Amino acid sequence: MRKAIAFPLFFALLLSLPLTTVLGQTQKGTITVTVEAEDGSRLPGVTVTAESDQTLSRRTVYTNEDGVATLAALDPAANYVVTTSLNDFSTSRNENVLVRAGINTDIRVQLAPSVSEELVVIADTPLVDVTSSVAGQEITLELTEALPTARSYQDYLQLVPGVQAAIGTSSNPASRSGVNYADFGGAVGASTDNFYFFDGINVTDPLTGTFGANLNTEIIQEQSVVTGGIPAEFVGASGLVSNVITKSGGNQFSGSVNYYFQDDSLVADDKHEENATFSTYDTAATLGGPILRDKAWFFLSYRNVNRQDDVISKDEGAGLLRTVENDADQVFAKATWAITQSDLVSGTYLSDPTDISGTRDNNNSNARDFASEQGGERFSLNYSKVFGAFVLDAAVSDHESDLNQISAIQAPRNTVAFRRGDAFTQAEEELGGFGSNNLQTRGSEAAKASLEALLDTSWGDHTIKGGVELSKTRVFRDLNLIDKTTYTSLSSRYLGDNVRARELEDGGFSSGAFTVGSNSDFGGLIRTINASANRDQLYALLDTDGNGTITQQEALDAIVYNASAGNPDGQINYNRTVQTVDGPQEVNSEATIAFLQDSWQWNRWSLNLGVRAEQWQHFASTGEEIFTFDWEYAPRISLSYDLKGDGRQRVSAYYGRYYDPVRNNMTQFAGSLSGRTLEEQVYIGGQWLTYRTRGGPTQQDGFFAPSTQTPYTDEYQLGYKIDLGR
Repeated sequence: MRKAIAFPLFFALLLSLPLTTVLGQTQKGTITVTVEAEDGSRLPGVTVTAESDQTLSRRTVYTNEDGVATLAALDPAANYVVTTSLNDFSTSRNENVLVRAGINTDIRVQLAPSVSEELVVIADTPLVDVTSSVAGQEITLELTEALPTARSYQDYLQLVPGVQAAIGTSSNPASRSGVNYADFGGAVGASTDNFYFFDGINVTDPLTGTFGANLNTEIIQEQSVVTGGIPAEFVGASGLVSNVITKSGGNQFSGSVNYYFQDDSLVADDKHEENATFSTYDTAATLGGPILRDKAWFFLSYRNVNRQDDVISKDEGAGLLRTVENDADQVFAKATWAITQSDLVSGTYLSDPTDISGTRDNNNSNARDFASEQGGERFSLNYSKVFGAFVLDAAVSDHESDLNQISAIQAPRNTVAFRRGDAFTQAEEELGGFGSNNLQTRGSEAAKASLEALLDTSWGDHTIKGGVELSKTRVFRDLNLIDKTTYTSLSSRYLGDNVRARELEDGGFSSGAFTVGSNSDFGGLIRTINASANRDQLYALLDTDGNGTITQQEALDAIVYNASAGNPDGQINYNRTVQTVDGPQEVNSEATIAFLQDSWQWNRWSLNLGVRAEQWQHFASTGEEIFTFDWEYAPRISLSYDLKGDGRQRVSAYYGRYYDPVRNNMTQFAGSLSGRTLEEQVYIGGQWLTYRTRGGPTQQDGFFAPSTQTPYTDEYQLGYKIDLGR
């Protein structure tokens, strides 16, 4: 009952703000300037201006009665110039001020009585935000160029304290337990608890929880990575949250061209695969500049990454299986328009189509090889407005990513079983092709907005922020068996042996499918036999005691596999799956999210109180709603203290709750009510008999339990942070 009342009250507070409908993560930073006279007294009415040649975010404000000015909604950049001026005082310029997304940069300026020269300070920007308890790292171009790292935003994550990739891969690193990370199912290695954003676009895969897009690292202005102490405005994650903020251009035309190359002649020989070769190159070009000086900029980028690898057979002496080529294109375009000094609009386009000619896994024979088509397109449109003490941010986005698999050999899959102990090769076991062509698209669309108010009171400064987000995740798949059939057969070397079902049941063969001992398999078979026009013939074959009932024990001895008629590779017919009806399907989930938070600063103390409300709905492939989760409320509370008052040390405490919404693999499980139909069949008495039907228009047989709740993580954090720069 409390939930039913609490949300309308909470939502009413949000609706009292002039909100429109954005995305993901905070894209802007803030500079707080405190201005004093030489005697230490605060100076009100000082004009404070911040500008950078890397962004179109130019702000001019005035200090309040406490001598404090807040310049909000600034795009991240490393070279802001902050100018402070007041009649009868000298002008001060702080250069190379670093602004980071979601971070407050504190600057203290002392003005002397007017002299003839301007005072210029090359800023030593504090790296500690003493007003926040957020843990993480802002990864800048200067950092990545100074440290050895691969050219991937996934690799950049390893530069963040506490983040460590799994052995054998740099993707989806864990932020809390490193190489000891394990998900709820016990899988160890790459994390499935992270969230990934490009310019606020959520590119996290909705099924796997791993990253779902790539980009050229040279377009990165800043990569903001949060690992703990997350305030209410951010999505909660028991892993890390990464947001890439891209470059915008500038008043001067600039660009870059590069080419990196490596092959097997430049590295040590692989003693295990001495004849395997590889070659790879990575080339990219960027161009940015003005469309209209000081008003509109653009930034363009193209990157091509190519790699070719030899795949050596695991069978001794078999040699080269195939050469696999991975070719990826990464395109980026962005335009930014400062309509006024207070209104900024930007549009972003990214794509990352990738073609992979086959698999590098030598456990896959050429018969099981498949090509992959991956990647897709994503768009975003962002608007920011500063009016008085208010900041409005709004955006819409769309993201799609393909994960297609195309069989290298367009022939039905035929897996051949052999008696245990008999020698056979992988080529003999794996006949036909990969067996199917699978088309999958995973995407999302979102709209979100936030309104921020900066309030000065006698009890300190308040930054009140509220926002709403509406998002929809879609998962499309169109899976098709080649020639509508896939087989599990017994080797033709056993023709004439009259292999009985009991031998397979007892584990006498290397693989199996239909199992008499399975009540599901056997029950489905009996239902088909009873409805068959050949019922009498089948009962005469299987009901060996003639009592009118076929038992499992009778079937184990009566079912004989000894025919190859119609088998595509001349093997013994045993089991097959037939696609009787084609049918693409799409399932969806929708989220409604709202947050409200107050950041209160009083002297050296900073308190952040916030709550995030979230609700998810899941929809079947027919469009009908199959489950709606209750509204969940995630409190986020932090308290921090500036130890010396110089903005370089803080101690902090934090408590927060992060909800982890159920992914769309569960939606597929419970919501596949339409689409293709598969019939699983066993060969008995010269005919194929269906024992199980999957898919197609059907009654829902998988459900969310009514008691299902959204899983969550509670975080408690005590922190200390110091800037050791001086």
